[in-house]
Amino acid sequence: DAAPNVYGSPDYPGWQSATFAAVANETFVNMSNGVNPANVGTTDFEIQDEVVYSFGDLGLRLTWIYWIPNTTIAELTGKFQISLFNDWDGDVQDFYLDYYSSTWLQPSSWVEYAGGVIGTAGMAWWGAYNTNTQAELDADIAEWGLANESWTFTARLLDGGAVVCEKSIVSNREGVPEPATMALVGSGLAALAARRKRLV
Repeated sequence: DAAPNVYGSPDYPGWQSATFAAVANETFVNMSNGVNPANVGTTDFEIQDEVVYSFGDLGLRLTWIYWIPNTTIAELTGKFQISLFNDWDGDVQDFYLDYYSSTWLQPSSWVEYAGGVIGTAGMAWWGAYNTNTQAELDADIAEWGLANESWTFTARLLDGGAVVCEKSIVSNREGVPEPATMALVGSGLAALAARRKRLV
């Protein structure tokens, strides 16, 4: 889903409450809070669904929710792990390895809820990083929107160190180059990669 920025948005607690309830009740709909209504019920997203900034509504974070019923955090400790990979126009990044030195992480913010355990993993690019202006944000979104991008979020259960269950979800975004700039896309990818600002 596209969640309000957890780092400061007053809308985040309401989103979290409604989303956790929907997941536990099995009524959750993918991307129901994204910017494009056409993506509701799919795993497709737009660049605006994964850009945060330090002004206005603070932006949105692409967010994955995991829910394990009929268990506790104590029972899952040491047995439940998550990973997150990004593909940006063919450039694949092991996100958790790069930022936390491990491909697989045990969640740190999961909670016991409705007889099970629930939690989220989120990601956003940091827009308007240099000037905190709408003009820079608009330029960032326009440039980043050119790329084809996907995220692969995976959760797995272990038993004695062996994987007994593993599930993945792939979120996709199709780049939409402007006709006048299509020839420049390839030459601009290196600069684009350098400009992206990451926020976990």
